[in-house]
Amino acid sequence: MSTAAPRAGSARAGDGPVAIVTGAASGIGLASAARLLADGFRLGVCDVSSRLRERFAAEIADRRVVAVAGDLADPAVRQELVDATAAAFGGIDALVNNAASGGEAAEVARLDLDGLRRTLEVNVIAVVALTQLAIPHLERSRRGRVVNMGSLFGDEPVVGGAPYCASKGAIHTLTRVLAVELGPAGITCNTVAPGFILTPMHAEEVEFQARERGVTAEQRYAELRAQVPLGRHGTPEDIADTVAWLLADDSRYVTGQRIAVNGGVQFG
Repeated sequence: MSTAAPRAGSARAGDGPVAIVTGAASGIGLASAARLLADGFRLGVCDVSSRLRERFAAEIADRRVVAVAGDLADPAVRQELVDATAAAFGGIDALVNNAASGGEAAEVARLDLDGLRRTLEVNVIAVVALTQLAIPHLERSRRGRVVNMGSLFGDEPVVGGAPYCASKGAIHTLTRVLAVELGPAGITCNTVAPGFILTPMHAEEVEFQARERGVTAEQRYAELRAQVPLGRHGTPEDIADTVAWLLADDSRYVTGQRIAVNGGVQFG
């Protein structure tokens, strides 16, 4: 991965800035990590996937990445991620809360409550807890940043999607609260809300929807694209570019915002 000049202020003069990216083994998290590395960041990355270290083998060897494989619902994993990143790089300038679970696909009347608790634990509680651990480091940074990953469906209802919709709606509101609370310390907090993005999670969702509708996955992809004014699915890189901007100096006066990156999809 190529290296460009850092775009965000760092807590440590002469070094590139430091960010944590969760859910970094695939999809949006992997693309965001790659973009930030190209921008000169050093990273702490985390994912439940055992392939995490494989994805970043070269950067780990170059001491540009610290990788912690584990479930962020586990407090010990969150603590290890923050502690290892800060110890390796001398601080933390930015936190990208990307890791999430798609949750159970069932209408509320049939929803498994234990499954709902699990989705909220990963998508909301873990985000709050990891942010709590990062705040002291962000406060010491010259310009702290928090980026939370929301969703088009944090604002738009979908039948059978209550766990995911509710969790992402919570993230949208949490971001606004954090912006107010952390603003006096010079820390910005924003949400990126993707639309239909070509990720492994979206592929699973499309295949489920196709089975439910009695159509092929390709037909369902085409139906979704027809709702997008730009006429295509988004890519993880489309989201990563926005994440990178929110961590850059150019966005220094942007906080408390939900930035929709969805090709212009409108519902209602």
